[in-house]
Amino acid sequence: MDLLDLIRADGIILKKAASTHGGEWAGPCPLCREGTDRLRVWPVHMGGRWWCRICGKNGDAIQYLIDVRGLSYPEACSALGIEVGELGALPRSRSVEKPVFVPRETITPCPLWQEKARAFLEFAVRTMRMDTAGTRARRFLRRRGLADQTIDDAGLGWNPVDLYHDRALWGLPPEMKDNGRLKRLWLPAGLVIPCIGESGRVIRLRIRRADPGDGARYVLVPGSSTSPMAWGLEKNVISIVESELDGILVNQEAGDLLGVIALGSVSSRPDAPTHEALTRTGLILVSLDSDKAGAKAAWGWWPETYGAKIRRWPVPVGKDPGEALQKGLNVRIWIEAGLLDQKEGG
Repeated sequence: MDLLDLIRADGIILKKAASTHGGEWAGPCPLCREGTDRLRVWPVHMGGRWWCRICGKNGDAIQYLIDVRGLSYPEACSALGIEVGELGALPRSRSVEKPVFVPRETITPCPLWQEKARAFLEFAVRTMRMDTAGTRARRFLRRRGLADQTIDDAGLGWNPVDLYHDRALWGLPPEMKDNGRLKRLWLPAGLVIPCIGESGRVIRLRIRRADPGDGARYVLVPGSSTSPMAWGLEKNVISIVESELDGILVNQEAGDLLGVIALGSVSSRPDAPTHEALTRTGLILVSLDSDKAGAKAAWGWWPETYGAKIRRWPVPVGKDPGEALQKGLNVRIWIEAGLLDQKEGG
């Protein structure tokens, strides 16, 4: 893979602009994420060089992987199949095979937990429709592109205040605080995002906190299943996103074109059912958040595990599909472009 292929693999559309230095190509910069021809690429000159006329970033293929994909220097060399410090050297042999990925087995919450979770979710759904803050939450979801019917079908709700329950009432074992007192089950105020399993069972509750302060934005309710949220696993193309809200959005806009898996976080891995689907499918669009962690995962673990069927397909603007939509991205056209580009690329 030369520098031209490397940049195109990031979804950057390049067009030949001149014959300078054996061929000069132009396109939008993947770092400042603006313009149509500010990035200049010379795939032959000096082993391959690139330069953005606006932000000034430049370098070779190794520097590209470091700056754009967030890899370390050794990781960049490894991705290019060369020895450290020897750009252009022949790919080194890899005699040590990496361990085969074994998907995790997820545990379904106990019936008592599911019963309590269902009751809490029904309360949150009612509150979403009646409470002033719930109305604001619905407006927030609409701004992220979710239709009212999608919001209702997904069972999204609103918890108006922090609640604390006895863990035993949810079928959870006791846990102690550092001061020796029993912990209580915390249900923070915020947007309630359920994962619904077979037969309509609530198997996970994640809450997007209304006011996270210095804490975590998302809280996974203890006892929840950690299986990814998924739609259309039988499809021949599957999109990988981080948050459940982004998964709901992509499924709404392009669920007829591909399946969707929402991991919950960049570090999460597929469980047995989703791994089986990913192994079977023909193409995987990895659309993790456009940040350093997302880029590192997209160019590290995912292709190492699923090989050539992986295609990194981050949103062209913003951090994730929901934010990109607010910046004007048509999510369906973005997905269609990923599918079309794959067909044209063979």
